[in-house]
Amino acid sequence: MADYTMDEEKWNARVALIENDLSINDRGSMEAVLRWNLETGTTDVENRKRYWTNVSNLYATVDNSPIKFGKQSTLPQVVQDSLATLKAIYAEGHSALFATHPLFGEYESKRGAYSTPYGDSESYVSAMVSLFADSMTQMYKNHRDNVTDKKQWDGTLNKNGLPTIVIPTKEVEG
Repeated sequence: MADYTMDEEKWNARVALIENDLSINDRGSMEAVLRWNLETGTTDVENRKRYWTNVSNLYATVDNSPIKFGKQSTLPQVVQDSLATLKAIYAEGHSALFATHPLFGEYESKRGAYSTPYGDSESYVSAMVSLFADSMTQMYKNHRDNVTDKKQWDGTLNKNGLPTIVIPTKEVEG
């Protein structure tokens, strides 16, 4: 018999994605059907993949669908939302930095011994944001996995809209 189960973390992330979409967009009469599938899938663990198929089929013809195909993030939705906010700020800052002087287009370059400079703002900003997001994601994973000898971030933003990064302390001998 086929396995239609889905683990709790994955299901909850998908439910949060749809609930967020419903809070932002008016999906008309589709909303009741979506909510029924989400509620039933939450209690009927053995058939969650079937309920998710129903949900994704409903969104198949919807403009600006929140469901994306391909590899999806496994991070909790709150962490994804925080990263999206931070990435936008980081992109804006690096775009402004790149625009201040041609030096950034000439000096900063892709990784590798024979790398060429970015040359344009878009590729420079994209690379810097990607490096930043990778770093923040690793800090979140350190927090999640309780890796205390590396920087940690709990995935949220403080009241100022900033991440609180915990830096490990180095014990001084003697």
